[in-house]
Amino acid sequence: MGERTIREVLKRRSEDTQRVLQQQRSAKTSGLRRRARGLRSMLIVIVVIIAAVLAYSGWLVNQAINRFAADRVANLTSGNNVALELHSAVQFLPDTLLAATDPNFYNVGNMSVSPLTRRLVRIYFPNSPSVTADLMAIALQYTYSRTDILQNFINEVPVGLDHDRPVHGFAAAGQVYFKKPFAQLQPQDVALLVALATGSTMDPRADPARALILRNAVLQQDVEQQVLNQAQANLFKKTPLDLAPGSP
Repeated sequence: MGERTIREVLKRRSEDTQRVLQQQRSAKTSGLRRRARGLRSMLIVIVVIIAAVLAYSGWLVNQAINRFAADRVANLTSGNNVALELHSAVQFLPDTLLAATDPNFYNVGNMSVSPLTRRLVRIYFPNSPSVTADLMAIALQYTYSRTDILQNFINEVPVGLDHDRPVHGFAAAGQVYFKKPFAQLQPQDVALLVALATGSTMDPRADPARALILRNAVLQQDVEQQVLNQAQANLFKKTPLDLAPGSP
């Protein structure tokens, strides 16, 4: 093969190589552009999702605050003995309720969701996911005092059953189970109502033996949280339930 022929072959190979390299560079550039467009699209989707989540979260927070405010006004203006004002209730109620459900209610920060506040949110929105319930609970804790939250709780929480119907609030429960205004209830009576409010979905008149066990467990929790001493708790544990007969 002559020198000229060799140069021509090398030239053709060089041109072919350049074309291949150019194609590779073009493919790489095109791939980078596609990836960049994909990343931009993904970022747009993420931003839209975040904006939607924030908007939805804001709506949920607003719903919880509005519901709380409406109930607070209704409880404070109620004149039918169904609502109970915390400042007029015996101190044994909030002390025993917190001893049984949330001993650190007044001690944790607003970002730490209180079990009692979470329970109140669950009463308002029973089907809300856990994350949503916690978000609404934090919003309530930032917006209202712990005493306001406790006030709403004692008037909204289900306190056992009356012929399979939930009894809402401690004042109503006192009337249903003892046929007495709440102010006339004895400490052992209040302890029973607290036991029913901690999630024991039962009518104590239908199973008094179990109701007695639950009541006495709450009285013992009072001892553990220094609401009562052991001698006081033992005395209250010996008392009968003294439940009024239920209406047909």
